[in-house]
Amino acid sequence: MPPPSGFIPCTLDDSAGPVVPKWEKSVVLTALAIHVADVGLDILVLLLFFFNMQWGFLVASGAVVLGAWIVAGLYISFGSGAAGPTSAGSSNSNLCSSGAGDECEGRRLADITMSMRFMGFTQIQIFSEAYRCIVQGEETDYFHTLRLLEALLESAPNALVHLYAMVLWAGKATAPSYAVSLLRASVLSSILSVGIGLAMWEQKVQFRASCGYVVSVSILRCFEVASRTLTLALFAGLTHPYGLIWVLVVDYVVMVLMIAKHRSVDFSYGFFVAIPLLLVSLEPFVWRRQDHAVPKDSYFAVRVIESILMWAVITKEQGRIDSQMETYPIWIGSEFLALMSTLGLYCFLPFVWKAARRQELSREVEDWGDETGDDEYSGSDRSDHSGGPEEGRSLMKNVDGCNVSAELPAE
Repeated sequence: MPPPSGFIPCTLDDSAGPVVPKWEKSVVLTALAIHVADVGLDILVLLLFFFNMQWGFLVASGAVVLGAWIVAGLYISFGSGAAGPTSAGSSNSNLCSSGAGDECEGRRLADITMSMRFMGFTQIQIFSEAYRCIVQGEETDYFHTLRLLEALLESAPNALVHLYAMVLWAGKATAPSYAVSLLRASVLSSILSVGIGLAMWEQKVQFRASCGYVVSVSILRCFEVASRTLTLALFAGLTHPYGLIWVLVVDYVVMVLMIAKHRSVDFSYGFFVAIPLLLVSLEPFVWRRQDHAVPKDSYFAVRVIESILMWAVITKEQGRIDSQMETYPIWIGSEFLALMSTLGLYCFLPFVWKAARRQELSREVEDWGDETGDDEYSGSDRSDHSGGPEEGRSLMKNVDGCNVSAELPAE
């Protein structure tokens, strides 16, 4: 019988599946808590905009939340369809055991797909995946990916929208007294969400990364998104109503052109990749330069130039900020935080970059020994150790999210 096509789950040594380290479980629990806080605060901010008739901010923030939830639902739906039954539908596997055939199997998979689409849209699936990791100790690719989607498509854009609303409206007498505090809490949770979401992706693609490296990446990512969103919000407030739109459009065009020039991804795919790149560098630092849609050196060079230009406008318009009687503390506080986060980003970046180069790997590693032509790991130590002629060699690989350990025969 020919082997089945598509996804084939790992079956090598199923009795001793991959063990999730305690520190990784702690990261998952922390990420889940931040996710709950971030989504809950986003909903409260939507209600704040609605009851105070801030229709522009309501539409922008609502579109971000709805779009992110739809993408999460679609990802879970198509992912479950491609991978076959998951934990959400494994309990129903006996429905078709009586020989009902392909028709019954098709109905069962359709029911699972609809169920998981609903669970993804309503944010239920992420709790299920977190439970599997924390309590059952299972690998949860879905949890990492759902957190990544929420960070890139909801947290980062809403941090910008909420900062924009804070500098432009929340400090005025017409806004409720709690508006500034609520928006600040929402922005803080969004920044933390982005930081830990991207750090978890880094840990997922480079499973040999240490806890210290993951924490360092998380801090760097928080600095990155804080610097970017604060600077954009200040610039947008001073060039309202069209300044933010123009700078995002120009930046999007630049990102698309850089993606097309680098040719790491298909040009048509680059139109979608460029969207999250507007606010944060997307790929893990441990990936090789040629595997990035936009290489990190080119990306941050563009960000430095844009920051200089936007701060030139902010400095030129400082007189307008000084004349803002009601919102002056918010403007000055935002300027201070933007400068400190930018300073933290570019002071921290060289250290994380150096650590990432020691653990560099290909975007699609088929064999850890094949990353370079001379059978050397790219800037990282080997995970297998050769002994004498009598000893076998241990090979650790990550296949479709499963850590597989096998003993190779001695040569």
